Amino acid sequence: MKKMRVPKIKRDVYVGSSYYIDHGEDDFEGGLCKIKNIEKGRSAGKDTLFVELEERPGHSYNWDYLMEHQEEWAKEFKDRRGYPDPDYGNYGN
Repeated sequence: MKKMRVPKIKRDVYVGSSYYIDHGEDDFEGGLCKIKNIEKGRSAGKDTLFVELEERPGHSYNWDYLMEHQEEWAKEFKDRRGYPDPDYGNYGN
């Protein structure tokens, strides 16, 4: 997969999976996701871009971080689409 230097709305990008012990309702299975919004921001003291995805509204990803992992995630996820996978388990209760 060729890396995009600049994000574009409606383009697909790979995103990794996220699993949470204390708030499993936010679990997310990684894969291809469509860019919904792009915003400028700062991370680690430098200017960067953040992208919001159609499949995960309200959550932004650091564009530089996503670009660092595209080849790895392309091998792992291939054509699989990313999707929310909430776990509403009753933790510790």
